[in-house]
Amino acid sequence: MRWLEWVQTLTTVSQRGLAYSKDPYDRENYELVRALCAEMIALGSGAPLTDTLSALTNQTGYPTPRVDVRAAVAHDGRVLLVKETQDGRWALPGGWADLGVSPAEMAAKEVREEAGYEVRASRLLGVFGKKLDPKSVFSVYKLVFLCERVGGEARVGHETSAVGFFARDALPQLSLHRTHPRHLEAVFARLDDPTLPPFFE
Repeated sequence: MRWLEWVQTLTTVSQRGLAYSKDPYDRENYELVRALCAEMIALGSGAPLTDTLSALTNQTGYPTPRVDVRAAVAHDGRVLLVKETQDGRWALPGGWADLGVSPAEMAAKEVREEAGYEVRASRLLGVFGKKLDPKSVFSVYKLVFLCERVGGEARVGHETSAVGFFARDALPQLSLHRTHPRHLEAVFARLDDPTLPPFFE
């Protein structure tokens, strides 16, 4: 997928240029590069050109990875997972970070909204940055927090259709771009040995 790396580089160049350039001719050239990148992504992925162009156009300012916050809530050696309505697969509760909300607050908010439990983030378990979706142009930093239950009860949200605790040897089908087996490996390793430092790449 070397072509995707080239598109990522060109997308970054065009977005930087549009963020900082004041010259109208330069801006026109950067917009052209962005439009060509959208065409290449559409051709390579099969997505509609209108969608790929919209995705690139919505990215403004200096290009930087998106931040995804996930919560690991443990009970009797099992980890809380939620079933995503979007793809019918399972993931750690979480989602894109909101502006003005700390990562720890975000983890608690996502658990409350997606699983019904009230939790408190107690420890950072890992920071993952390796891109796992080979068709994605955008990079993601995934922060995974260990969270302790302080109240509430299991309840689905508008993005989830089921809630459950799962052992490492009985995991359901995962929503891989949300929660990958390697994320859960790091989580379970730190549940087994709390002295392990946070995982990072």
